[in-house]
Amino acid sequence: MTRLRLFFRLLRIAACLIYGTAEMFFLFPFYTPPRKLRAIQIWSRRVLAACGITLNVYGRVPEPRGQLLVCNHISWLDIMAVNAVLPNRFVAKDDVARWPLIGYLATQAQTVYVARSKDSGNSAKVRAVTDALAGGATVTLFPEGTSSEGRTILPFKSSFFQAALDSGTPVVPVLCRYPNPDGSPNPAAAYCGDTSLWQSIKTICSQHGMRAELHFLPPVPPAGGRREYAQAVRALLSAEQQALGGSPAE
Repeated sequence: MTRLRLFFRLLRIAACLIYGTAEMFFLFPFYTPPRKLRAIQIWSRRVLAACGITLNVYGRVPEPRGQLLVCNHISWLDIMAVNAVLPNRFVAKDDVARWPLIGYLATQAQTVYVARSKDSGNSAKVRAVTDALAGGATVTLFPEGTSSEGRTILPFKSSFFQAALDSGTPVVPVLCRYPNPDGSPNPAAAYCGDTSLWQSIKTICSQHGMRAELHFLPPVPPAGGRREYAQAVRALLSAEQQALGGSPAE
């Protein structure tokens, strides 16, 4: 039964890839930026459905305006989940740009790519995010800098919190979860360590009744320095995760 489920889900994902590729090459050149985001939203919902994932949203989803969404990072599915609810610009590591199809979609959505090296000049990228926020865009950030199994919130890198401070826009904490029926994190969702993207897709598509959750917390107004700001937002997400049974007390 698991092999049959995997086969049909991979077929559905392949259909999504074919449709997405055709839309990108033949229609995207004629789309306005809002229409591109809408297309990515629809496509993201279809990918989640093709993987057999049910997405549940909690809290108040903010209106699309100048704000920085700060989310913990577990899987490539995080991008799909957020885009399925509120398509926007992302801050992502630069190797995402090389992912098949997903990288092209991310680039079309004006993703801000961050190089892994410390001497890559991120100040220009921070300014780009600042300008985007000041111009009324919603931008999503994964400040842990890497993915985990979702049992705890890793320390935040604070650089891009400066963009929210400089633009005077709020941060909206968003907790991403892939819970088992008992509320514990589902390790099958995690895309971390030495797991390849193909291995991750096969593992996810083999699951039965897999759920994704996005918990939108109240906005946090810009205040203080970027490190203090980042620590305050991380504390809110950690407390929410702990309350939901995803991590031990810190």
